[in-house]
Amino acid sequence: MRENLKQAVQNGFSTKSILVLGDLMVDEYILGKVSRISPEAPVPVLNYKGRERSAGGASNVALNMHAMGGRIAVAGVAAEDESGRWLRNFLDSIGIAADGIVSEDNRMTTLKTRFATKGQQLLRMDQEDSSGIAPETRKRLLDYVSAHIQEWDAVVLSDYCKGVFEDAEFVRTLIRICNEHDVVVTIDSKSRNIAAFENADFVKPNNLELENAVDIKITDCASLDKAGKKYLAISKAKSIIVTRGADGISIFEPEKERRDYASKAVSVFDVTGAGDTVISTITLGLISGLSLDESAVLANIAAGVVIGKRGTATVSQEELLEEINEK
Repeated sequence: MRENLKQAVQNGFSTKSILVLGDLMVDEYILGKVSRISPEAPVPVLNYKGRERSAGGASNVALNMHAMGGRIAVAGVAAEDESGRWLRNFLDSIGIAADGIVSEDNRMTTLKTRFATKGQQLLRMDQEDSSGIAPETRKRLLDYVSAHIQEWDAVVLSDYCKGVFEDAEFVRTLIRICNEHDVVVTIDSKSRNIAAFENADFVKPNNLELENAVDIKITDCASLDKAGKKYLAISKAKSIIVTRGADGISIFEPEKERRDYASKAVSVFDVTGAGDTVISTITLGLISGLSLDESAVLANIAAGVVIGKRGTATVSQEELLEEINEK
């Protein structure tokens, strides 16, 4: 299997084009030093030292696939505000096509601002509008997808419940367009509205998202089986891939037994963004000739690299090859 993984990463990933469509965000970090408590209230005073920004949400999925060598385009909604302009400029600067990003009147760019000192987060402030996007915005996104669909090997729908995918018919239409053009379509969704996922190549819930979607508490293998099979039956997706943290990845397909793939034992620094890495790696693996099971093994390797880094990190093609060689 190792040779198959290496060939896919080394020779397949860089030949593939993918659209990532979803809820775009900007992650902002206000950094400083705390040396005293405010006399006004029992809260720490952060002495400002600097600000950092990174692309989050669906755009972090795009960053993951870009780092692994894929040719990436991004679509979604971001305002013509400071955060939205920064996001477009940043994506353009690293070679990710951002012409599929549209703006909507009176809708801000989702911005998550974290105040931190010495790696310790003190407070997070969110600026967002999570209501459903307007019909005209959905039409503009569908027009963009329809115009470019033949350029892509896969489309990833990255749903953080910030409004892009609130309309189920919009999701169904996107999947239909992909199916009609033999383009792989994969979904990472926090939504309970899973009946819209029919004919998706796979959907990737984590344990909690799976529980919430089907109202089954997962406590053991039997309840995991019950929840996964119910999700598969309701969604009518071709497969589901459940990320289970330290317990690894489980694959469900119709008329087949569940398959489990243990995660690699690593020192965990930060699990932020690990789910983005998993859907990115499995999608790239599938369109590069790997089986679903081989792609899941590769995703566990990639996630093991990412959780050893701080923040919403990515894994490079070189890092992935190095980890495969060590196995």
